[in-house]
Amino acid sequence: MVSAAAGRCVKDESVAIVLAAGRSSRSGNQHKLLAQDAAGQTMLARTLTEVLGSRVGAVCVVLAPDGEGLLTAVYETSPALRIPERRLDICVAPDAREGLSASLRAGVKWAESRHACAALICLADMPLVRTGVMDDLLTRYRLGGVDVVVPEHDGRMGNPVVWGAACFPALQTVEGDRGGRVLLRSTSLRQARVAADAGVLEDFDTPEALERFAACQG
Repeated sequence: MVSAAAGRCVKDESVAIVLAAGRSSRSGNQHKLLAQDAAGQTMLARTLTEVLGSRVGAVCVVLAPDGEGLLTAVYETSPALRIPERRLDICVAPDAREGLSASLRAGVKWAESRHACAALICLADMPLVRTGVMDDLLTRYRLGGVDVVVPEHDGRMGNPVVWGAACFPALQTVEGDRGGRVLLRSTSLRQARVAADAGVLEDFDTPEALERFAACQG
């Protein structure tokens, strides 16, 4: 399950990967990541703002081959995200139509190219996850003794999840429309749980959910 390849990682370098290459097929005519909250902030901008505020060395947004328009629209409503020092990279998942695993593989490959020691893997349609929760997960990982750190609310596992570099090869073997959670069933992984608020459980991927998001305050 885990690999010794992590020996090449940069000391204490953690990165974040935001998976944003989904087809938004369940959310109706509007792309869910461009839905706006009560303050007019798009879902993707809100997610990126929280991730960029965390203690990671760099952030990568994984897009579908035709996904550049997403970031263009986000920059129009949140120009501060353009600032170079915000540490925002972009990579494309050429096989995004295969499902979530394709985005995961592209993001992990990027993390490996940076020799990151760990990756905080985030879902773009979970904008209620706060920066403080992400930092709590990273802090627990840096304490050592674990391969993966998962947020938990009311006994349920949520997202995002911190994966150590030793898990990167296994993450790239995941296939289909699923993410790394399938690997959490492995007894060989040293896992830690961190208590978090309900934001780690709530995604917005249906028309009804987007109506709730539209009422969300900042």
